[in-house]
Amino acid sequence: MTAVSQGSWQPAGAADDVWEGEMTFQQLGDGTSVLLVNTDGAVRAFHGLCPHQENSLEDADFDGEIITCLAHMWEFDARSGAGVNPTTTCLPEYPVEIRDGELYVHTSSAPPEKEAGPE
Repeated sequence: MTAVSQGSWQPAGAADDVWEGEMTFQQLGDGTSVLLVNTDGAVRAFHGLCPHQENSLEDADFDGEIITCLAHMWEFDARSGAGVNPTTTCLPEYPVEIRDGELYVHTSSAPPEKEAGPE
């Protein structure tokens, strides 16, 4: 989980725009790329770059449970960001709040740490 001690809350659009079982990519006002994913009725925000080679996840595949980076087929659990393939990595998660029907994502002033894993 990304630290909340630095950074700021960034607007990320209407909560109703991310339907259950869907994912959307957003470039926030501070330049942070995030994936907004709705699983089990909860919207989560993950870092929008794959930890492998920092490929954008804008065109990632999402089957309602697994996020797949199409560059090298790395897979992540959409409920936690944990690596599925490989298991030695994760997608860092940002805190999310819904205020008056709008999503806000708390971003850090420093990008999340890049996770090690097989090439």
